[in-house]
Amino acid sequence: MELLKDPTALFLFKLAITFGLMASGFFVNRALSWSLRKLHPYHPEKARSQLVFLKNLVRMAVFFLLISVWASQITGAFLSVVAIAGALIITGKEVVLSLLGYVNISLSKPFRIGDYIEIGTQNGRVIDIDLLSTKLFEIGMSGKYTGRRLAVPNAMVLTQTIKHLSMLGKFSLYTIEIILPFKADTARAEQVALQVANTVSASWVEEADQYFDRIEVSEFVDLPSAKPEVFWQAYNELAHKMIIRLACPLEKRGDAEQAIYKGFWREFGPV
Repeated sequence: MELLKDPTALFLFKLAITFGLMASGFFVNRALSWSLRKLHPYHPEKARSQLVFLKNLVRMAVFFLLISVWASQITGAFLSVVAIAGALIITGKEVVLSLLGYVNISLSKPFRIGDYIEIGTQNGRVIDIDLLSTKLFEIGMSGKYTGRRLAVPNAMVLTQTIKHLSMLGKFSLYTIEIILPFKADTARAEQVALQVANTVSASWVEEADQYFDRIEVSEFVDLPSAKPEVFWQAYNELAHKMIIRLACPLEKRGDAEQAIYKGFWREFGPV
């Protein structure tokens, strides 16, 4: 204890504790990752969701322990911190908002790991949520993965509309839009669209209908039929917009969309 009265020795001691805490946090996270993979070998999304939560919990615990270790130095530097607080608020506004966004995600849970979401102009599947950003596997206009990974600042949760594309769970409702000129035969277009959509969704539509029935009972909501339907809207002064709505498994959304587009134009032919 006498040794720790020496400022240099005390500083080195605190430095050693700091490295020890950081190393402990690293190894605890690795151990959690290994344990959860063993615990949920057939449910990777569940394991990843739990890992992200526990990993951030460990990070916060290490952070607050480090604060307590260096409390005296922090107290001594308090006046300096106050002096630069204004600058930090301005320059670090995005960081503060992102931290608040993470708190909002943790408490209100607008989405989870594995969900398909659209936030702002970004669209993809959630693969990670950390203190500052949410990671997405990007889904392009075609409904297919682009191979890119997006890091969306958590601050956007507070300022942008979030579209939850997988809110219903295993199956969800999707719309596909096809633009047709006014001169097109709309009756035939609707017939072809329904024929193609029914063919594409034939392998899962009955299961989707039963799934929606269970959701209606458990959540007290009124859901439309899982069977494909067609609606029309005016697009502009020259064309209609034909909207095909159908139920589809989350992981088959892109394939179904492409199959319906190709099948429709192959059967309907040029306008």
